[in-house]
Amino acid sequence: MTQNNDVRDMVGTVAHMKKRGTLKLLLIALIIGVALFAVGSMAFADREDAADADEEARELIGFFEYKDMLEREIAEVCSSVSGVGKVSVVTYFSDVGGSVYAQNTQSGNVGSEKSEYVIIGSGTSSHALYLGESLPSLSGIGVVCDTGGSESRRNEILCLLSAAYGLPMTRIHVSEAE
Repeated sequence: MTQNNDVRDMVGTVAHMKKRGTLKLLLIALIIGVALFAVGSMAFADREDAADADEEARELIGFFEYKDMLEREIAEVCSSVSGVGKVSVVTYFSDVGGSVYAQNTQSGNVGSEKSEYVIIGSGTSSHALYLGESLPSLSGIGVVCDTGGSESRRNEILCLLSAAYGLPMTRIHVSEAE
């Protein structure tokens, strides 16, 4: 019986609010609140997207700076070889490097592996354990230089670059400049 009285009281309250016009105000306030929540959520998502785009742009700028620095360094190494003239270098990378996070890897049966990020903190302050930045992975070097037509200088540059940058000789090409 108490439940029926509660329902009657609620219906009476709604009817009373309807007569006074406060029901409309309450509904309008509710709609405005939901709209503000939705707009705030979208703005927050836009800020996160902008932050991600900024970080990607910084990584790309860092990649191109690293690429230029490495090409200058390789050109300097090649021109230091006796009898080598003007040098141009092009480098190739298999990735652009980036942030490195700690991962926990577990081996399953039949050679399967499960990997997940190591999370520190709890609740809203939890985040993946950041280890640092990785450099872009150098995968090839192209060199055009004036060796005076000497095959031995060309081979010397090939061996030098292979040893210095840890690439197999098949990933390095040295051509004679015209």
